Amino acid sequence: MGSRVITNEMVQQVAEELRVRYALDADGVRELGEKLADSDRRERRAENEAFAASFVTEHQATFDRLAR
Repeated sequence: MGSRVITNEMVQQVAEELRVRYALDADGVRELGEKLADSDRRERRAENEAFAASFVTEHQATFDRLAR
């Protein structure tokens, strides 16, 4: 699976395509970007919290020992 570097030019191209295709103004494009970023942020936070909970549960004896 490959990935592309996200450049300023690519962002401008995507924003322009959104403006044309969906008749969005600059505020509409910005709002869409914020919603997409927020969704990703919530997903990462949920993953991090789940990992932290399982890590603490799995290593409870270690944390108890360190607390003494």
